[in-house]
Amino acid sequence: MLSRFGGRVGSAGREFASGSVACDSSSLISLADCCLLPILAHLKPCFAEEGDGGGRARGEFLISREVKRECIDQPLKLKSHTLPAVRLELALNDGLISVADARNLGGRTEEVLWVANNIFFENDKPVPIMHAGEAETLALALELGLKNIMIDERTLRFLVEKPEALRSHMAGEFRRDIRVNEKYLDRFRRTCAGLSLFRSSELVIIAFERGYFRRFGRLETRALEAALYGVKFAGCSISFEEIGEYAKGFGRERGRRAWKAE
Repeated sequence: MLSRFGGRVGSAGREFASGSVACDSSSLISLADCCLLPILAHLKPCFAEEGDGGGRARGEFLISREVKRECIDQPLKLKSHTLPAVRLELALNDGLISVADARNLGGRTEEVLWVANNIFFENDKPVPIMHAGEAETLALALELGLKNIMIDERTLRFLVEKPEALRSHMAGEFRRDIRVNEKYLDRFRRTCAGLSLFRSSELVIIAFERGYFRRFGRLETRALEAALYGVKFAGCSISFEEIGEYAKGFGRERGRRAWKAE
């Protein structure tokens, strides 16, 4: 059932704005590792939408039950991964992130897994490339009619945006010839048409543009650069070159603002 705010109604009857973000465990772990989860509260208004009958739905950062298991439940049992999990559980308790469900989430997740894991073949055997958390995140976005997915792992993004680069990478890593099932690849890409896929690093940059780092004063651009390096070393697939370009570009912009203010 469609929500007044463009998305669909979840299995518990809750309405979600279509601009809300379905989050994979990889991106949330990156933010939690770097103490950047408060960015979610800062940016929620950016993902809000007007309803058909008036009113405004606040954008939400949503996770599936499988993602909760991956980034909170399981890590809480491991001493080496407990701190980010504690931060994420606190974020969940405080409403920065929310667990969402959908009526056909299980069936859609199985479909996504089947198609994605039958796109690439080596010696006539399918090469699995997607795990349950990624698939359930994509399925959640599709079932709830969401526009945005935040995911740090490159597989899903490359499958949609650069499938040949992904095939080439796998061929080099396995040192084997990797064949593509074009029918399933086309089906997968059509399924993802209209979705916006971005990394935790893009969320950090949006936060910078929305003033989150201004409290650092003259160190504002350095704080951005440090945050981007932080999420990179926490697992986000952003390159050193990208970080350098972002820091350089925003540094020039900050210099222009300072010059105009003098």
